[in-house]
Order: sequence, then C-alpha cells, then structure tokens
Amino acid sequence: MLASFGQGSNSIKSAEQGAGLGLPIAKSLVDLHGGTFTLKSKLRIGTEVVITFPPERVMSALAPLAEPSPSIQPTQLQPEAATTPPATKANALRRLLGFGS
Repeated sequence: MLASFGQGSNSIKSAEQGAGLGLPIAKSLVDLHGGTFTLKSKLRIGTEVVITFPPERVMSALAPLAEPSPSIQPTQLQPEAATTPPATKANALRRLLGFGS
C-alpha cells in the first residue's frame, strides 16, 4: 500500500480508482517533517492512518477573527448572461482558470 502506484488487493473496485499515490506522498511529507506515520488495517473492517508531527513543526492556533466574516450569498443569473454566446463564456472560463489573458 505504501509503494508508489500500489493499491490494496482487496480494495473496493469503483469507476473512480486512484493512482495509488496518496499514502506514499503523505508518508513522504510526514517523514520530511520528522513525524510518524502509522498505518493500521484490518481486512473487511477498514484502515486507520495516524500521523503525528513534532511540536516544532505544528503552527500555533490562530487568534479568532475580530468580526465575523460576511456570509456569501448566491447570486442570481442575470437575464443577459443566459444569452451570452458560448465563445464568450469559454473565454471567461479560460481567464478564470488562468489560461487566457
């Protein structure tokens, strides 16, 4: 399970199988920080991963915000947006994703 691209032989088969990189990447990051990585697995019951970092690698708790954040309300689609040409929508999406100017 901890080998790159490896997967457990009794893993549930689904349409969205992973690449088998999650646990190896997580273990490598924990090792880089001097932490411990414990994997406990029981057949047909499940798997538990316990990660512990040394105190010097853990950030102190952040102070609470002075005032509550404003709630984000969903916006309604403007009538003209429904008739925007597909090319314009595609360009807007490219800009939003950082692929265009």
